[in-house]
Amino acid sequence: MKVVVGELVSGYILLNIGYFRNRLNTNIIGKPHIIHYSEVTSTNDAAVKQGKFGEVIEGTLYLAEHQTAGRGRYGRTWEAPRGKCILASVVFRQRLKPDQVHLPNLIGALSIAQGIKDCTGLEALIKHPNDVRIEDKKVAGVLTEMHYDVNGRPFFVLGFGINVNMTQSEFPEKIRENATSVLFAAPESENKEVCRETLLQLVLNRLEANYLLLKSDEIDLISDKIKLWEEKE
Repeated sequence: MKVVVGELVSGYILLNIGYFRNRLNTNIIGKPHIIHYSEVTSTNDAAVKQGKFGEVIEGTLYLAEHQTAGRGRYGRTWEAPRGKCILASVVFRQRLKPDQVHLPNLIGALSIAQGIKDCTGLEALIKHPNDVRIEDKKVAGVLTEMHYDVNGRPFFVLGFGINVNMTQSEFPEKIRENATSVLFAAPESENKEVCRETLLQLVLNRLEANYLLLKSDEIDLISDKIKLWEEKE
């Protein structure tokens, strides 16, 4: 795990977008545009708002250092201190079949679990339908929202938040016993800040590969992958 020093703003380090862009080796995600906010209500809000105008290209990536109204399923609040988490949304244009609408949440969670393992070796698992956990504690969540643009074309926004460098004391007390971060879950010998740019790159590599399976209608293959990475009862 390496630390990349970006610009220091108000006591926290911004994502180094230039470094991240140069290392990103996807073909779709992040290639048309990367939109980076220091603060926004939520990356999903920004992506949905712009997507409805019909001008957002598939793969456009929205990133934020802080969200004032981050949310999860059922409108639950997602709280994240500045500069400590990955807060991201990606716009996809694939038209989903009725029996596929549940899959974006799952491929998002799958990709996060795979990316964490690629980056740190930590065993992260999917908790249906949209959470990722390490040792039974939530480290990430996914929120997919489906909409139509002004031209009647469908799109969906796959948003996710990952607790990366949060310490235990930075979690709200009400969730402290049930939440963790990649940093906090790492072995003591590796207890150094995780490079958010590297982790994000690895998650997006996995997300693009899993999304291409969805576009190719390889649903059985996706299901087999999810079974390998899901929590067992």
